[in-house]
Amino acid sequence: MFIVQAVLAVVAVAVVLYASGSLARDWLTAERIRAEARAFEDGRARDPAHPVPGTATVHAWFVPSSGGGDAAVPAGYARLAPGLHNLRIAGVRHRLLVEEQRGGRLYINMSFALVDRVATWTLFIAVLLASIAIAAVSWLSYRIARQMVLPVTQMAGEVARWDPRAPDLDAIDPGRLPGEVGREVRLLNEALRGLTERTQAFMRRERDFTREASHELRTPLAVVRVAADMLRGDPETPPRMQRSLGRIQLAAREMEGVLDAFLILAREDVPGPEEEFELLALAANAVEDAREMLADKPGVVLALHEEAAPRLRGSSRAMAVMLSNLLNNACFFTESGRIDVVVRRNRIEIRDTGIGMDDQVLERVFEPFFRANQYVGGKGMGLAIARQLSERAGWPLRIDSVAGQGTTVTIEFAAARVQH
Repeated sequence: MFIVQAVLAVVAVAVVLYASGSLARDWLTAERIRAEARAFEDGRARDPAHPVPGTATVHAWFVPSSGGGDAAVPAGYARLAPGLHNLRIAGVRHRLLVEEQRGGRLYINMSFALVDRVATWTLFIAVLLASIAIAAVSWLSYRIARQMVLPVTQMAGEVARWDPRAPDLDAIDPGRLPGEVGREVRLLNEALRGLTERTQAFMRRERDFTREASHELRTPLAVVRVAADMLRGDPETPPRMQRSLGRIQLAAREMEGVLDAFLILAREDVPGPEEEFELLALAANAVEDAREMLADKPGVVLALHEEAAPRLRGSSRAMAVMLSNLLNNACFFTESGRIDVVVRRNRIEIRDTGIGMDDQVLERVFEPFFRANQYVGGKGMGLAIARQLSERAGWPLRIDSVAGQGTTVTIEFAAARVQH
């Protein structure tokens, strides 16, 4: 930017000097010729034989009104009207003054050859000196600006390299920054430190609350689930209560899945300890758990298809929560047809023939608490949790859907995470 500004300044100076020089040259030459004409007229008034002006660049001719006079007047001059005329002779600019005086006509011709050379060299030297001055000022300005901006640039680079979980505040200490650390840089440093501390405190409170709330809810939820299991397993339980107990068990398992997801997302690092696990076994367990949701939907077929048996390295609990949420969604929105879980070498697909989604719903499907139909049950958290877990675990999640035809959800695995 400084170089561009310097070049533009030099060009502007050159244009101004050239324009002003041209105007000054034209005005000075015109005044010089008129002064010669007045001097000749005054000389002739005192002495009729006064000679016409003549120098290396000025030539004059006087033609008396009575005829005769200087026969060396160049051809064509006699046809010119009185006044100043710009001529070009042999490639050289000339200025000719034709003036009627007492007793005849005066012609004064001034060559610009010498004037143009002097003006050109003067312009060149002026532009050269101006360029040197502008270059020096620009360089000094750049050095001063760089010294002022360098600590801010260094600070920005350090902030960009920060780990959000553990930002290195010492890296932006004013004493370790290069260049001139002024009051503005110190204020910015203090603001960044304050913002970082508040952000870390907020994240810590959020993680602590989520973790503690999830643990506190687990205890009563476990009591509800165990009680429902015992009542359902009791042969004296009336058959009409079995369906209600099944719903209680299903809701308890869904809530456990949500609490597991909250606990995983509350972690600062990867979602759960990394381990090797069989994806097919997890998928089979998720399918069996999801069959109870279809107890009231005999027209829906749920099937697991094994095309490969990959071993993944990552958080098995995160994958289990993702599969549970995705299958719960498929079971909830499929009234008839099929739900197929296909395990492939580098991905797992969950396909259903449910209600599907249009483009407008697909754009917002991963938003927390979003439901396309507010009158349909559900919390609107299943897909949002699955997306967050997929992003943190490195398993991309993709949804393809057509309204009225069904939905296909695909979880892809990076090649480095697949163990054969």
